[in-house]
Amino acid sequence: MKKIKIYTILLLFTSISFSQINTNSPYSFYGVGQIYPIGFSQNFSMSGLSNAVIDNHHLNFQNPASLSFLTITSVELGFNLSQINMQQGGLNKSNTFSNILGFGMGFPISQKTSLAISFRPFSSIGYEIEYAEPQINDKINSGDLTYNFSGNGGLNKATISGSHKFSLNSNFTISAGLNLNYFFGTISKVNLIEFQSDDFVNYRENTSSYIRDFQLNYGLIIDRKINNKNIALGLIYSPQTNLASSQDIFANTYTLLGSSESLRDTIKDVNEQNGYMQFPNFINAGLNIYNANTWLLGIDYNFTNWKNYKLFNSSFSYIENLNEFIIGGYFVPKFDDIHNYWNRVQYRFGVSYSTGYLNLSSIQNIDSGNELLRDLKFSIGFGMPIPKNISQLNFGIQFGKRGSSDSSLVDEKYINFIFSMTFNDKWFKKRKIE
Repeated sequence: MKKIKIYTILLLFTSISFSQINTNSPYSFYGVGQIYPIGFSQNFSMSGLSNAVIDNHHLNFQNPASLSFLTITSVELGFNLSQINMQQGGLNKSNTFSNILGFGMGFPISQKTSLAISFRPFSSIGYEIEYAEPQINDKINSGDLTYNFSGNGGLNKATISGSHKFSLNSNFTISAGLNLNYFFGTISKVNLIEFQSDDFVNYRENTSSYIRDFQLNYGLIIDRKINNKNIALGLIYSPQTNLASSQDIFANTYTLLGSSESLRDTIKDVNEQNGYMQFPNFINAGLNIYNANTWLLGIDYNFTNWKNYKLFNSSFSYIENLNEFIIGGYFVPKFDDIHNYWNRVQYRFGVSYSTGYLNLSSIQNIDSGNELLRDLKFSIGFGMPIPKNISQLNFGIQFGKRGSSDSSLVDEKYINFIFSMTFNDKWFKKRKIE
């Protein structure tokens, strides 16, 4: 009962913390915002490697087929601290913010079947962009024209997962899994156009989009033991899905009287307009070679068809398909060494490179072909066993560069620190009669 109370408190804390999600990247202006890194602590510290990762004690929701390999109940709660430095031309700005990585719990209900639940942020929006244009007409004393764009919110994801494995023989296993995802969140944006002169009419538009709906993705892992090593192939597929959405829009003109506003006209006033967010299909593949509890080396390829993304039947020319390549792994010097603690630590590493999601040429009207958003990151991490326990403390750090070196575009350099706790315990044990 005490354990259940602890997990309930962690779950409640997670739901409260989701309201504090933020990012300060101007790229979160576009699409569904800044998309969060893949997975929990182990995947994070391998730069997102997850498509074919099998682990008896750690959660991998990216490929639900991996969950059937759990031999013990696993509960994870993680946090993230980020520092981002943005540069455009000769301008620089830095921001620091913290988020929650998510909460997850998985447990085997038999030797071949596991169930799991998780709550994780999927994307985040948090920006404020302002720029001014000089007086539009020398004959009219309008003053400078100021544009201000701000936004906040994002999407979260609650998941129920199931997985079952089929052992064809002692060396050959096939596992299939399913994620039932429930996306929920609010995306709020405010656009302002203001003149410095009190004689001119200004414009404001407030838009709030509410997303609430289910989505499925499917996973498959084929695991083959050859001599003293295993080779695992992982596949993940999610079909295109229309997520039910509603939208409020209020647009009006106003004039400034000193520090106060005077409403002139209501241009648009729409409440609870029903529509959908067309969420793209994706397909991911991974290949790993590993020795259980000792080392793993793998490669992933992820493709997301973001060109199919729509919001309330509107498509966006600046949205581009995403291609991502990941190489990562881990090693444990000697997992059963009772004398040297550091030999039992799991050392993780990875590198990821992606192009797409945003077409920067389209955003900035650059005549240089297809200048896609590029994201390169390196990760290292540690899974540190708790003495006299089978649980772990996880630490990871990620160095990344996102954007473009083009002087007219925003170039971002970021550092992500993560800390998480992995609690492992045995549930559904048969009681011994004494």
